[in-house]
Amino acid sequence: MSDDYARVLNVIGLAFNLIGVLILFRWGMPFRVATGGVGFIALEGKDETAAALDKIYIVCGWAGLILLILGVALQIVATLLPPTPLPPKG
Repeated sequence: MSDDYARVLNVIGLAFNLIGVLILFRWGMPFRVATGGVGFIALEGKDETAAALDKIYIVCGWAGLILLILGVALQIVATLLPPTPLPPKG
């Protein structure tokens, strides 16, 4: 089995894709409608817990999407990269 930079980039890209997809499945896409802390029935004011939860969902959604895009980009680079062997060990 030949070890070269393309294979390493491909594996890293696949790992980024997997992590990004798992994050998106858990927290969803970052394009959901933020409630701003207001529940379905606005009684008196904003709920700080709901506002903090919105922020977590937005950050995690964008992080998952960025990891997915980086993973695909690394796989594209790995496919287009000419075979370049890694330096010998030790």
